[in-house]
Amino acid sequence: MASHFTTLGFDSQDEQAFRDFIMHTAAHGEWLALPDESAYVMWTPGAGIQMWAQVNADGGIIGLNPHFSGQGQMQVGLISRINRANDNALDGAFYGWAGAQEGGDPEQGDYPFVFDAPDFRIHDALALPAIVAVQLTAFAHTLKAYPDEETFRASETHMAAESCIPSGLFIVSLPGESVPPAAQVIFNGHVVAAAVLTNPHTSLTFHWARVKTLGGEYDVVADPAIVDGEIIPQGIVSVSGWVSGRVMPA
Repeated sequence: MASHFTTLGFDSQDEQAFRDFIMHTAAHGEWLALPDESAYVMWTPGAGIQMWAQVNADGGIIGLNPHFSGQGQMQVGLISRINRANDNALDGAFYGWAGAQEGGDPEQGDYPFVFDAPDFRIHDALALPAIVAVQLTAFAHTLKAYPDEETFRASETHMAAESCIPSGLFIVSLPGESVPPAAQVIFNGHVVAAAVLTNPHTSLTFHWARVKTLGGEYDVVADPAIVDGEIIPQGIVSVSGWVSGRVMPA
């Protein structure tokens, strides 16, 4: 079964292997300490893969999040931080507007959306609202690839070839219940570049594509098991998935 870890070529079905690469991340990654003596530890085995271990002030590992460091970027008007009830002290997400114009209003753009940040607390000092460049990766839950726009149109989709629905904002909650938005999107876009990459740590493969869509560009990664069609440059992909993002240095 595909997961956010198999999406980067890790075998998350093997529980012992999963524990082993958590420990490997903590032992071999780059430590990024926070003022409260907690830390993120980023391990980069290669092929754009990043694993972010979370270490509390007592030295205990409290979490692990994957990310993919790619080529696509988007200007985002960051509006607010999101902390969910089940988050630990190092988890977090940002709410903002995709495609915000530099020097403009951060609350104006192509659409609002949410992305989870593997290094969330690193940006504690960032005053919001702010317009920043963000490297965004969509971890595909579903991916349909089309060789050209004609084939895409023949699929009878009602969305444009470059379009996005911030599906994580449309969460149904019970009366009196407040459910924070999720880092999930559904989008179509043109493939700028694509490749099948190999995880150097496991020798397992995964798909990567740089995709231009409404608002900017996403890097897309996908477990081969969920890819429908062939991802090719100049083609079109329809993707639904989870969004992980890193705010780029000014």
